[in-house]
Amino acid sequence: MPYASAGEVTLYYESTGEGTPLILHGHGHLNWMIFQVPYFSQFYRVIVFDRRGTGRSDDPPGPWTLADFARDLRGLMDDLGIEQAIVGGNSLGGAISSQFGLDCPDRALALIVGHTAPYRRPLSRQWLEEQIERAERGEPVIVRQPRSFEWEDEGPPTIAEGFETTQVGRYLATLNRDLGNKEAIIKMLRALADWDQRPRYPELQQLDIPVLVIVGGNEPQKTIELSYEWHQQFKNSEFQILPNTHHAAAVENPIGWNKAVHGFLARHNV
Repeated sequence: MPYASAGEVTLYYESTGEGTPLILHGHGHLNWMIFQVPYFSQFYRVIVFDRRGTGRSDDPPGPWTLADFARDLRGLMDDLGIEQAIVGGNSLGGAISSQFGLDCPDRALALIVGHTAPYRRPLSRQWLEEQIERAERGEPVIVRQPRSFEWEDEGPPTIAEGFETTQVGRYLATLNRDLGNKEAIIKMLRALADWDQRPRYPELQQLDIPVLVIVGGNEPQKTIELSYEWHQQFKNSEFQILPNTHHAAAVENPIGWNKAVHGFLARHNV
């Protein structure tokens, strides 16, 4: 089985295709295996992996930080002998991609920062605390997204309602795409709760790497607004909204997501 030694953790990974390395990440590797790996491996060497605490990768003691996740990614590249790669992810993976670009700017050819925000506003922090409580009770987490406004009863769903009854949804339900055991989920959620990239905005404005900030049109209004704010901080950035698409865009709308990302990479010759 393919494992990489990434500093303090051992990570399970999959690699297919040839050419410029494209690392897609966020949670487990299976999230990308159905729709992104077959497509992008026609053009790139695609690498996906189980982040710490998921799948077959190690689950080190907490607390964890976004810098830890970015360091894991760098360690994976080091062990595989990859000097530079396109680095992209959604949700937690989008935040890690931005962190990686700042912490390891000489290792990134381009960044895809998908479906997340650069910091946690009060309602987002409240939502994360609620998710931690759900995890402690053994209930599913991140079924819905945070509210944008106090007057909302709840935020939008993470994926289109009824998706789980479609053929694709039913097939995805047969795969182990979970976020790890209870303790690993809580450590991941706490790392997200502490996420705030505003202090590093000046560094983003000097980062000479092409960046795609992408978000779904059906995500929370504040996620869309803060994604745009984030895009404005990058020196060399594009911003795209995928219409009629929720947070889990890469599986809900894979054709649109793949087209947006590949188009961005082609425009920047990477």
